[in-house]
Amino acid sequence: MSVQPASAPPHTTRMARPGPDRAVPAPTVNRALLTVGVVAAVVGILVEVAMGFLHPSHARPNDSATAFEEYSHSQDWTYVHIGQFAGTLLVVITLVAIARTLPRQPGIAGATAVVGAVTGVLVGAVFAVQMAVDGVALKGTVDTWAHAPAADKPAAFLVADGVRWIEKALSSFFHLLNGTTLLVLGLSVVLGHMTRRWLGWVGIVAGAGFVLGGVIASRTGFSPDSGRFLTPALLLSAVFLIGTSVSLRQAARR
Repeated sequence: MSVQPASAPPHTTRMARPGPDRAVPAPTVNRALLTVGVVAAVVGILVEVAMGFLHPSHARPNDSATAFEEYSHSQDWTYVHIGQFAGTLLVVITLVAIARTLPRQPGIAGATAVVGAVTGVLVGAVFAVQMAVDGVALKGTVDTWAHAPAADKPAAFLVADGVRWIEKALSSFFHLLNGTTLLVLGLSVVLGHMTRRWLGWVGIVAGAGFVLGGVIASRTGFSPDSGRFLTPALLLSAVFLIGTSVSLRQAARR
């Protein structure tokens, strides 16, 4: 009676476990993405500053009648707002570049960075709608009011002012989202190990300023009260964006 050979066990592949002499490779960092982030931050901030100088700003923005009179004489209104959108879009690219790099950290530091990637994309989406309302819809209603017959001016003004309040609402939510993004990315930097932690605190303070300014803007519009928080937050956010992307890129080189 012949003995049948035992069937061979199914082939399995085992993952090699790191031993004392085998280091676990660190996750790679996309230096090219961070380079794009650095360039986008610098160019975006410069574009926003330039568009700020070109934007008509002598009238108080909450005084609709005076502001609309000034806006009606602007020939470059729509182009200025397209420029503002382009500058902010470049800044959003920097936010996404940072948010794509920080999730490589373990634990809560990486998790908060994923949240920042989601909210960063929403920042760009909300601002696109705001610039469409401000740069196109508001300009159209303001020009209609400026050239309307005297009998129709009160109704035309109410329409333009309604569009203005839509712009104010979008602006407040833009600041809320922007602040949330900076808060979670700053928290990721503070809790993580990939870059200088003091930059994370800068991002957290900037984010808190944007959130507070956004809440106030939702109640008071473009008021000096919201500006007291939004202006310092804007400066701190520039430090966070450029500093963090440069620091992460240097860490990737090392």
